[in-house]
Amino acid sequence: MTPDDPELQAQLARSLLLQDRYQEAHDVSRDAVGAAPEHAFAYSILSASLAGLERLPEARTAVRQALALAPHVAGLHVQEAQVLLAQKMPAEALASTTQARALDPEDADAAAVQAAVFFELQRFAEADEAVHEALRLEPENVAAHRVKGLLALRRGGGAPAVQAHRTALRLEPTDSGAREGLSLSLKSRNPLYGLLLRYSMWLQAQPKGLRIGMALAPMILIRALRPFEGQLWAGVLLGLVIAAVVLSWSLEPLMNTVLLLSRDRHVLGRPERLAAYSFLGFAGAGVAVLAVGLTAGIPIFSTLAVGLVLWAMATGSAHLVRPGLARVLIIGAGVAAALAALAFGGTLAGLAGLAVAVTVVLLGGIAALWFTAFA
Repeated sequence: MTPDDPELQAQLARSLLLQDRYQEAHDVSRDAVGAAPEHAFAYSILSASLAGLERLPEARTAVRQALALAPHVAGLHVQEAQVLLAQKMPAEALASTTQARALDPEDADAAAVQAAVFFELQRFAEADEAVHEALRLEPENVAAHRVKGLLALRRGGGAPAVQAHRTALRLEPTDSGAREGLSLSLKSRNPLYGLLLRYSMWLQAQPKGLRIGMALAPMILIRALRPFEGQLWAGVLLGLVIAAVVLSWSLEPLMNTVLLLSRDRHVLGRPERLAAYSFLGFAGAGVAVLAVGLTAGIPIFSTLAVGLVLWAMATGSAHLVRPGLARVLIIGAGVAAALAALAFGGTLAGLAGLAVAVTVVLLGGIAALWFTAFA
């Protein structure tokens, strides 16, 4: 073979792909396709590289070209299903996995991806059956162990979820999905977190209107209870609502902090670590400001402390926000921190007119919570 041989180029692209060097794999596989338009394997590698670059429509086009050349290769149908899953098209992905399993019933990858498709379609019993079939065919199938862990998380997490995701991560140490799943599984050992996780997974499966309604429900309930202010039952219910809201926002960064202090800290990625540090920074500052305010008799510091705690809860969930929107949150947090420092230092120095800065921190914290919820 010569350096311009399409087969050699396709194999080189595959090697680059295994190293997550997606752009280089794309360039080499594109050359291979150009040199040999009838080369199905080259189209398959081109599709995988495009998927790695998150150019999903082009990835789907490339794998369909591969299928046009080799329609009886089960692996290509599996690859198409994976692209369709990434495009949030599970119904179409199911058709691809069904075709793959019909072509090769002994293909463990086909069964594992079909399990993932069933999971996305909320057909959990069938997902469980497909996982067991994939593991029967290949006991060390990474994708099957990952879906097995997701199914265990849906049932409440705990030890079964931890074991499944640990196995997946042991088999493929660079698998980000397995690492994130293990992180969730470890946190789900906390009963409150497990309950919150089950609620979150249930809510994600609901229509958008219901999800928005559930996000607004605490605010509506608090307003509905206002006419009954002063009555014991209303005060208890209001306290429970506020506690539930605070817990739902603070439990994630708190559990990430616990993981940071444990031997399993490696399962937290950089975004999760930064979010946990931001949470601790704002929360710690809020507690300190409140303590100084109570000691020195400065009422405005109580308001500032509330604003800082709101920012703590918002930034503690920054890793759950899409990367592009997370930058907006980070910039806002930087501005809030600067204004809080100005208000704190300036008030202690006797400067007047800093109530505006405190108000901006407080209102910004409220806005940041809503932004995080819907971003």
